[in-house]
Amino acid sequence: LRGTGMATAGAGGDENEEGAALVFQRGKRLNDEYYIISVRDYAEAASVKFTAYELENSETYDLSFSYTDFDALFKLDPDLVNPAKKEGRYDWVVDRLDFALEGSGGLKRLTLAGEPTVDEEAQDTKATTGMPKTPQKNRLTYAERMRIRQEAEKLEEKRAANIAMKSEKARKQFVADLSEKRKLEDLKAQARRQRIEEERAQRREKAEMQKHVHEEKQKRYEENEKKRDERIKALEEERRKRDLKAIQDLIDAAAQKKAAMQKKLDDARQRKKDEEAAQQADAAAKRVLEAKVEARREHAIEERQARIKQAEAEYLAQRERQIGQIETDKQEKEERKRAYLREKAALRAAQLREKHEKVEAWEKAEDMRTQNNMKKERARDLFIKDHIDALRQQFSQEQADAEARKTASLQARKAREAQEAEAMAEQARRNAELERIRAENIAKREAARQEKSEAYCTRIRDLKTAQALKRREQDEAVQQAKEKSKEEKTRDAEYRAEQELAASRIHAQREENILQREKERDRKFAATVRERKSREAQEDIEMDARRHQKRQQEKEAAQKREEHELQRKRQMALLEEEREAKIKQRAMERNKREQERIAAAAAKTKAGASHAEGGGATSPELAA
Repeated sequence: LRGTGMATAGAGGDENEEGAALVFQRGKRLNDEYYIISVRDYAEAASVKFTAYELENSETYDLSFSYTDFDALFKLDPDLVNPAKKEGRYDWVVDRLDFALEGSGGLKRLTLAGEPTVDEEAQDTKATTGMPKTPQKNRLTYAERMRIRQEAEKLEEKRAANIAMKSEKARKQFVADLSEKRKLEDLKAQARRQRIEEERAQRREKAEMQKHVHEEKQKRYEENEKKRDERIKALEEERRKRDLKAIQDLIDAAAQKKAAMQKKLDDARQRKKDEEAAQQADAAAKRVLEAKVEARREHAIEERQARIKQAEAEYLAQRERQIGQIETDKQEKEERKRAYLREKAALRAAQLREKHEKVEAWEKAEDMRTQNNMKKERARDLFIKDHIDALRQQFSQEQADAEARKTASLQARKAREAQEAEAMAEQARRNAELERIRAENIAKREAARQEKSEAYCTRIRDLKTAQALKRREQDEAVQQAKEKSKEEKTRDAEYRAEQELAASRIHAQREENILQREKERDRKFAATVRERKSREAQEDIEMDARRHQKRQQEKEAAQKREEHELQRKRQMALLEEEREAKIKQRAMERNKREQERIAAAAAKTKAGASHAEGGGATSPELAA
């Protein structure tokens, strides 16, 4: 089998080899020329392509198999039926590769033969060693032998010149390709360095911008903190003044209440003194009235004694009789008078004692009430002070909690920013390390490829030299056959020149395609970088917006708390004012009731005194 319908063949290398992995490579001699057979695995297309590269004119010939067709080649071979034996399969196919001419133009096509194709060198060796020498039937003359010899020498010189020209051309092409690849690699490296410098400049610019934004944020934070501290200090100073004013008001109110209570006590003491003076005046009036009564009694006694003296003579006898009775009656009257006076004195003393006891009891009750009021005022002042201390402590605790939350948030933000900076630095280090490793691997591969290419070229030159020597010996034996094929070789040379021109054009087109793909890949990479940077910038903007919104929410929450605290304080002040008003109203009502009670007690005492004076005035008259 020279070819199958499962394989596709072609000349040139215009297929897109991106995404294909070079899995096998080997040299082979076909039709008196050396070729490099490369095997590439196209995973996306599910195919395997064998490519033959000619060293003289850089022509390429392809033969492709799908995975299914490639596996079908080894169904009957028990040694290669296992898909894991890839190199053995590739050797099997390369051993059976051959060229076939198709069409009227005689174009070569790479095909798969049914049997292994032996190298031309081995075939030539067999032909020269195993082929029997044909005896010359006719004997040549000296002139013919010299002519054939000169023609062979000229042919050998022309052949050596052609070989040297082809070798020089191949060398120049190889050097040109190598210099072109080096220039391409230099351009790639320069573009990569330029991209790296641009990315570094952008990263530095971004870092500077982030630093500037961070400094501005920190400055705004410090200004806000300074304003907030000043506002807090002003509020604390205002609160302290308000608390001092409230305490001073409480002290003034207590002093006013104490002064009012002292005034009430002084008024009570003055009333008591006035009442005692009134009582003394009443006692003096009573004594004057008693003196007048005694004077009237003495006057009546004198008048009676005068009447007695006048009637003494007349009633001397009766007087003598009744004198004892009179003396007895007088003694009884004196006894009754003394008893009545003692009773009235005891009653008056009891009333005075009762009055003094009531006054003392009222004074004790007033003192007790005053002490209880002072204790209540003291307890209320202590309660207000404890309440104010509790409010201050609560406010201090809230301030400490807010400061702790703020410190924790600041520390968490700093830790998060430090972690992000470390992650970015670590990413940059990893990228630099990967770039360095990639550059080292590229350099190693280039050096290995260069060494292989030089070794292969040296080996090929050596083989060609050996082959040239062998061909010289063979040409002396087959000179006549080569004269016949001279025209065919001339046509073949012209055909090869045309193929070389077409291959150069294809090579130029391939290089242009490679450059275009490189530019497209660079544009895609630049677009990806720009998109990533724009996405990172958008994420930074969104993060700043979220932070700003969070700060606004915290600020609004703080303002709401302050408004709630102010409203609660206003309510407490209103409740305190209402309580003070109620306390004052109760004190006024209590003072009013006390004054009414004192007035009623004074009226009752005055009524008792007037009644006692009336009883004392009638008893002497009765006695008289």
